Amino acid sequence: MDCIAVLDLGNGRRIHCKSVDAAKARWAETYSGMEEATIDVLFPIGLSSIVVTYRYDSDMEKWVKCS
Repeated sequence: MDCIAVLDLGNGRRIHCKSVDAAKARWAETYSGMEEATIDVLFPIGLSSIVVTYRYDSDMEKWVKCS
Protein backbone atom coordinates (compact mmCIF):
# COMPACT_ATOMS: atom_id res chain seq x y z
CA MET A 1 0.00 0.00 0.00
CA ASP A 2 1.46 3.34 -1.05
CA CYS A 3 -0.70 5.61 1.11
CA ILE A 4 -3.95 5.94 3.01
CA ALA A 5 -6.18 8.96 2.40
CA VAL A 6 -8.65 10.13 5.03
CA LEU A 7 -11.37 12.54 3.95
CA ASP A 8 -12.19 14.64 7.04
CA LEU A 9 -15.54 16.36 6.54
CA GLY A 10 -14.96 18.84 9.36
CA ASN A 11 -18.03 17.72 11.31
CA GLY A 12 -16.44 14.77 13.08
CA ARG A 13 -16.97 12.35 10.20
CA ARG A 14 -13.96 10.77 8.50
CA ILE A 15 -13.98 8.53 5.44
CA HIS A 16 -11.02 6.27 4.64
CA CYS A 17 -10.13 6.02 0.94
CA LYS A 18 -7.50 4.03 -0.98
CA SER A 19 -5.92 7.08 -2.65
CA VAL A 20 -5.93 10.86 -2.79
CA ASP A 21 -7.81 10.77 -6.09
CA ALA A 22 -10.47 8.49 -4.57
CA ALA A 23 -10.90 10.92 -1.65
CA LYS A 24 -11.20 13.90 -4.02
CA ALA A 25 -13.75 12.03 -6.14
CA ARG A 26 -15.78 11.00 -3.08
CA TRP A 27 -15.85 14.61 -1.87
CA ALA A 28 -16.88 15.89 -5.32
CA GLU A 29 -19.65 13.29 -5.71
CA THR A 30 -21.25 13.54 -2.30
CA TYR A 31 -19.79 16.17 0.01
CA SER A 32 -18.84 19.18 -2.15
CA GLY A 33 -21.05 21.44 -0.01
CA MET A 34 -18.68 20.92 2.92
CA GLU A 35 -15.95 23.42 2.11
CA GLU A 36 -14.19 22.92 5.46
CA ALA A 37 -13.30 19.35 4.46
CA THR A 38 -9.65 18.28 4.37
CA ILE A 39 -7.79 15.24 3.10
CA ASP A 40 -5.04 13.76 5.26
CA VAL A 41 -2.70 11.47 3.33
CA LEU A 42 -0.56 9.07 5.37
CA PHE A 43 2.57 7.66 3.75
CA PRO A 44 3.90 4.71 5.80
CA ILE A 45 7.65 4.72 6.40
CA GLY A 46 8.86 1.81 8.48
CA LEU A 47 6.95 1.83 11.74
CA SER A 48 5.84 5.46 11.43
CA SER A 49 4.29 7.64 8.73
CA ILE A 50 4.38 11.09 7.17
CA VAL A 51 1.12 13.04 6.91
CA VAL A 52 0.33 15.56 4.18
CA THR A 53 -2.88 17.60 4.48
CA TYR A 54 -4.87 19.09 1.61
CA ARG A 55 -7.76 21.55 1.83
CA TYR A 56 -10.16 22.71 -0.87
CA ASP A 57 -9.58 26.31 -1.97
CA SER A 58 -12.93 27.51 -3.30
CA ASP A 59 -11.40 30.62 -4.91
CA MET A 60 -8.95 28.57 -7.00
CA GLU A 61 -11.43 25.65 -7.23
CA LYS A 62 -8.80 23.02 -6.46
CA TRP A 63 -7.22 21.09 -3.61
CA VAL A 64 -4.07 22.71 -2.22
CA LYS A 65 -1.41 21.28 0.10
CA CYS A 66 -1.33 22.91 3.53
CA SER A 67 1.46 20.94 5.16
